[in-house]
Amino acid sequence: MLNNSAKRLLGTSLTVLLLLMPGITPVSKAEASSFIQNLLYSAAAYGYVDWQLNNLNNNHQADMLTQTQKQTGVYKDDQMNKYVNNMAKRLMGNGIIKAHYEVYITPDKKFNAFCTVGHVIAVNRGAVEELNEDELAAVLGHEMAHGEHRDPVNGTQKIMGLGMAIDLYLNSNPNRTSQVLGVVAGNYVSNEVITLQEEWNADNAGFYNAVAAGYNPGGGAAAMARLRSELGELWQEGLSQVINPNNHPKTSDRVNNFAKHMTDYSNGHVTVKNDKVVQIDGKDVITLVKADTRLAEERAFLTAGNIARVYHDKAISAAYVGNDGSVYIGKQLIMTPADKDANARQIADKINAATGQR
Repeated sequence: MLNNSAKRLLGTSLTVLLLLMPGITPVSKAEASSFIQNLLYSAAAYGYVDWQLNNLNNNHQADMLTQTQKQTGVYKDDQMNKYVNNMAKRLMGNGIIKAHYEVYITPDKKFNAFCTVGHVIAVNRGAVEELNEDELAAVLGHEMAHGEHRDPVNGTQKIMGLGMAIDLYLNSNPNRTSQVLGVVAGNYVSNEVITLQEEWNADNAGFYNAVAAGYNPGGGAAAMARLRSELGELWQEGLSQVINPNNHPKTSDRVNNFAKHMTDYSNGHVTVKNDKVVQIDGKDVITLVKADTRLAEERAFLTAGNIARVYHDKAISAAYVGNDGSVYIGKQLIMTPADKDANARQIADKINAATGQR
């Protein structure tokens, strides 16, 4: 909050600035005073609200968890909740994540997850049921990146009007402010006020959040391929953007971005052509097909991710077929062939031909 000396100094500076600016018509002292007062109130109000939001974000996780759960509902399945919470703990132990996150499952069967003020993450039951662990870890890593970047705090500020901020500042009642901001933060959940750049940043950081925790480097691309199959590109073209502005990148662009991170992680050795053909140093080694509930694209990125991990760890050796019929390099599982795939021996031979490990 500004003290009287600071207010006088700011007022004098703004008056001089206004008078010296070219093209500005001199205003009366009363008009200048009123304008400066409004500026002061606006700056102080937003500073006050920012402080209170940071307080909510850093010190009132339990309150925000309760508020968010009231809006979404909670899916009470002990086994599924244990699975998701264990995954969250593993991610938070990756050496990158700084905050503690409370993660819970909503009963919604749609593919979605979000992070809100207080480092609270909700993941829909639909996402948990559709994705495998490596894919879901990439989604949770993405949401934790939003929290680390303070995107929910910034988004909540965006949906507040200046009038509300000034009213809260003038009342200066911390408890009342906390209650109001808690409701506004809750509305952030449904409004999803977020920018394209924030989404890109969360994808980029989310990749490393998941990989640093030991998850498959192809998990992010696989998850986005699944999202695309369920909901399409999630992108408006032309005039449609005016009615429904884009707040997420085109899904295919997100697939490609995660795939590039995976290739970079492999030191440039592993790529996926046409989202279905795994390549090593530009040579086709495995063409994946749909198997059970997994899309060909998901299987391709997850298989490529396993090979990328081996290259990253500088642990390339001869691929072989294990006793379980799966293909391995060292101790790293590469893939388990499905009925319509090439057989395991053929896949191992192609990998060895591409890596020079005959």
